[in-house]
Amino acid sequence: SNVVEIHISSGINAEYGHNFNNEKAWHEIMLWESFHCEECADPQLTRFAGKPKELSPRARFRTWMGYDPPFDRHDWVVDRCGTEVRYILDYYDTGIDQMETGEDSVEIDVRPALDSASACFDRFKVFCLRNAPSVATFLFDYPMVPKGEDVPHHPQTEH
Repeated sequence: SNVVEIHISSGINAEYGHNFNNEKAWHEIMLWESFHCEECADPQLTRFAGKPKELSPRARFRTWMGYDPPFDRHDWVVDRCGTEVRYILDYYDTGIDQMETGEDSVEIDVRPALDSASACFDRFKVFCLRNAPSVATFLFDYPMVPKGEDVPHHPQTEH
């Protein structure tokens, strides 16, 4: 199998948690989780699985459209105060020379897997926020996604 699953309790989280791409991915997950901050103020990463040879449905569609496939894929599972939520992360090479420009050379496409009604609704909210913000403001109580310092940090990834 091409799947490597790691449980956070295995002790590997110290090295894993300090990696820049993992910090960036966790930040993106926390943006999604901010939709649920009233029901769970402290979601926790419980496990993740690397699936480098397995394209997500979105990545497969993008390759059909002529875009480069991701160089890696992970599934991260978050414990939202008793509810497991799976996130799909596709890692793309931006083609930027990070050493030369100082810019990030990896783009991470993070989103909840479409395996629950809640995840589907969250994806719909983000679609509205990106494409029709006035509609999102009308439809949702808390339509705006926090940025930067508004996002809580995961305790296992703080320095």
